[in-house]
Amino acid sequence: MIKSRNIFAILILLFLAGGCSLWEKDKPNTTPNPIIPREKMISILADMQITEAYLNDLRKSGHKTKDSSLLYYEKIFKKNEISQSDFKANLLYYKEDLGGLEKMYTDMITRLNELKAKNEEMLLQMKADSIYQDSLKKVQLLNDSLFFIQREDSIKRSKFIHDSINKLNDTIFAK
Repeated sequence: MIKSRNIFAILILLFLAGGCSLWEKDKPNTTPNPIIPREKMISILADMQITEAYLNDLRKSGHKTKDSSLLYYEKIFKKNEISQSDFKANLLYYKEDLGGLEKMYTDMITRLNELKAKNEEMLLQMKADSIYQDSLKKVQLLNDSLFFIQREDSIKRSKFIHDSINKLNDTIFAK
């Protein structure tokens, strides 16, 4: 009984393997025309990941993105001067070499991480600039306040001196 199950399993595997090899032989040539260069394909995939992340944020905030998502992807195709069908054909073409496609995705992730690092650097620079501007405003406000205090203090001192002189004059001339 066990041997017949093993034989049955082997026959099924042979049948599936034979079917797969027949399918491979009947498979039409999938070389797209035009072929999108690897670097450009990585750039397109990165743009699509950024777009998808943006659309997910919109969805989370309650915006409906079903119709607008197509517009965003059309902008990516227009920016890269390709059609949606060109992209799909090239994606199928690159999928034939799974190792190469995996390397493309690894490069895309590297590119996205570089963009993220640049974005964070710009945000930090903007924050530093904002802190610098705020500091300049505080220094100016402090200078203005010190000037006002000094001015008020000088007025009080001159008034005090004036009042003291008047009292002294009143004392001297009162005799």
